[in-house]
Amino acid sequence: MSTSTDTGQRRRRVRLTPVDAIQVSSTGARAAEGPVTLGQLNTMQWLGPDDDHLAAVLRVELPVPDGRSADDVAEAAAVLVARHESLRTTYVRGEDPRQVVAATVAFTLHVCALGEGRWGPRDRSAVAGRLLAWLRERHDTSATTLRMAVATDGHGTVIACVAGFSHLAVDFGSIEVLKREFAEMLAHPDRRQVGGPRHQPLDQAELEATPAERRRTRAANDHVRELARRQPRCLLVLPRATRSGESLAVELSSPAAAMAVRQVAARTRSSRSSVVLAATCAVLARRTGYRELVFPSLSSNRFDRHLLDFVGSLAQGNLVAVEVGDRSFDALVKHTWAAVLEASRHSRYDGVERGAADERIQHERGVHFLYDPLFNSLVPESWSGVTAGARHRPEEITAALRQTELRWRPVPHNGTPLRFGLNEVDGRVRLDLWSADTGLVPRAEMESLLLAVERLLVGAAAGDLDAPRVREVIGLDPVARTPDWVLVDSCWVDLAEVQQLLDEALAPSTARIFGSVDGRDLVAYLTVTDAVRTPEQAHARCLAALPDHLNALAPRHYVLCPTAPADAADPAAWPAPLTTGTGR
Repeated sequence: MSTSTDTGQRRRRVRLTPVDAIQVSSTGARAAEGPVTLGQLNTMQWLGPDDDHLAAVLRVELPVPDGRSADDVAEAAAVLVARHESLRTTYVRGEDPRQVVAATVAFTLHVCALGEGRWGPRDRSAVAGRLLAWLRERHDTSATTLRMAVATDGHGTVIACVAGFSHLAVDFGSIEVLKREFAEMLAHPDRRQVGGPRHQPLDQAELEATPAERRRTRAANDHVRELARRQPRCLLVLPRATRSGESLAVELSSPAAAMAVRQVAARTRSSRSSVVLAATCAVLARRTGYRELVFPSLSSNRFDRHLLDFVGSLAQGNLVAVEVGDRSFDALVKHTWAAVLEASRHSRYDGVERGAADERIQHERGVHFLYDPLFNSLVPESWSGVTAGARHRPEEITAALRQTELRWRPVPHNGTPLRFGLNEVDGRVRLDLWSADTGLVPRAEMESLLLAVERLLVGAAAGDLDAPRVREVIGLDPVARTPDWVLVDSCWVDLAEVQQLLDEALAPSTARIFGSVDGRDLVAYLTVTDAVRTPEQAHARCLAALPDHLNALAPRHYVLCPTAPADAADPAAWPAPLTTGTGR
């Protein structure tokens, strides 16, 4: 195994010189407006009103066959924009959000020249990386839907092409559709035609307003609401962790794991992404002590035939419930595959309604949810029979372990302490792991989790593993917790951190937290002050301070007393209360 702090081999130095800005005009079949889709509404909810949000624009490399010019790119891009109304759409936020489709739009294709020398396909990755950075540095607020740039050599041949799409207009599934159609049109000029009618976002919004789809939406909201009542506050933050301010990512690149995943998928008739997710869940369950993991994920929502080639924002977050328990690995894979399908079936919902429901549940449970996905797969979820013939000898897989790499890089701050991203399963498993703060989830912990996932996949390649063997192959001990830690409402809670929460939220009141009093969990005793006279006031203050305390819950019961005893750590010593209650 090798460890690296960069993204691969030494790259050729790339210098870009802007030389042209081609104005491209594109006209589609109609101009129209209407309500937003559920996917668009969901994206509006988490992006908020800030156009500078980190994820407001999705910047990607677009595939370009050898020998194409900037004019070829402009022509193909114009057809894409004419075909797909989402690329001609602007959005009106507010109480009645709308999508407005223009018949004709214009956008700019920026052309940058590379330095002297011979440039070819081997340089494409490095050039695309620099071109993406160049595009990111250009803050063009007028280009809200599409931004494009190409880099050309001395002969005008395009070496790389990149684009930035509004996240309200597309999701990653849409980008794959656009990449495929773009490459086809560049390779075959006779296909540069708009073609017949397509299912567009306005059509999707109309469909979602039908009675049948509204029933489906209500069922999805009910399903997510039920799981939200079991979702842990945070799956993994180590005890006594303190923030460092450093965000870091590491990618496991493992050909051996890819071989193993193919064999397990063939044996269990499950998707390869579900095999990786099952291994990830097994490792997290072993490390955290949770028997059931309920966590945020993402669904592409491309299950209906008319949505397979749809270009628009469809993907929405969902909650996946995986009960690890004492299952064998094959049983866990099948269970995980079923859990992913069940979550995806309930992943098109009304984001406003879900947001209101989540606020109620957070208030009732005394938690603060972290909504960013714990696991995000960018590979297809469907099972493919192509894996059925996969056979690798054990010695082949063992030999391939020598090619495992861990690649580290700094990343922007992310809200979830721990986040996995599956980027590839063909040829090699590329499993990304982000730590929002290495003080909460350190570098050594990240590395050990990824290598444990690889060990489990490789260990399961030749045959099923029972639960004791799964734990043995994982090779990690459970997180060591002191007696101050208690399991309450599906959450591991550090009483010391809850005490810090009370000291911060309820000052100048004297307050003490107790893990259990008379059969009630998480009971807070506190003195009445001018600011805190009722359990409801105490609960509101604790909820407001909760986001900064990942291993804490708000107390489940408040006991308000006139004074504090000399020994505040003894619940029996507190005087008769003035009032008590849950604060809910």
